Amino acid sequence: MEGAHDSEAMEQDLKRRLLIELLVLGVLTLIFLFAFPQRAIYIDGLLAVLALALIGLNARFTKNSVWAQFPPMSDLRTRARRSYALAGAFTIPAILVFAVTGFALGYRQFGWEGAWARVSNWHILVAFLLYLPWALLQQFLFQFYLLGRLLTLLPASMAVIATGLAYSFVHLPEVGVVLATAPAGIFWTFLYYRDRLLLPLGLSHALLASTFYYWVYGQDLLMVWQEVIK
Repeated sequence: MEGAHDSEAMEQDLKRRLLIELLVLGVLTLIFLFAFPQRAIYIDGLLAVLALALIGLNARFTKNSVWAQFPPMSDLRTRARRSYALAGAFTIPAILVFAVTGFALGYRQFGWEGAWARVSNWHILVAFLLYLPWALLQQFLFQFYLLGRLLTLLPASMAVIATGLAYSFVHLPEVGVVLATAPAGIFWTFLYYRDRLLLPLGLSHALLASTFYYWVYGQDLLMVWQEVIK
């Protein structure tokens, strides 16, 4: 009886600590988004690196006290095969939709030449390679840190949806990006919850982000980043 009571007390202490932590983080995030609705891209990068450093200092606690409650339910090979297959099944059709959309938008603006130029810009390959580390960083922040904490406080389905929506909301005030990233964020979170692998998520994220910006938005990420560096 005493052991059960101690275990329950430890569980409540953990939930209390995580709830306070997330409330503080949520308030600070909202303040930042409202205070800086328009910001240079490098600001987000610097904040993500800072968050990574802070999470790294707390990584042992997250691994041993948070995620230890939810061990993977199958071996690594099975999880990897399933995760890559599902990521591909989600990502490839979306990329095709982006390609068709980009081609149609390019044709409407500049005819056949504009349509082909929009979907065949070789910069997208470089942008994908450069975007991949950023995608993996974002997935690590939201999945390893946020999802584990929400799973401790909420039912699994609610935790997955909340994490995916939190990922989409940080793209405010770009409403179009928020709407596009919401279903992707929820899908990636579900995939991580089930298989605990970051690379399939990062690859899907980088591919979808690159094709979305180049083909749907018509924005050359490589040129944008070069301007930031200058």
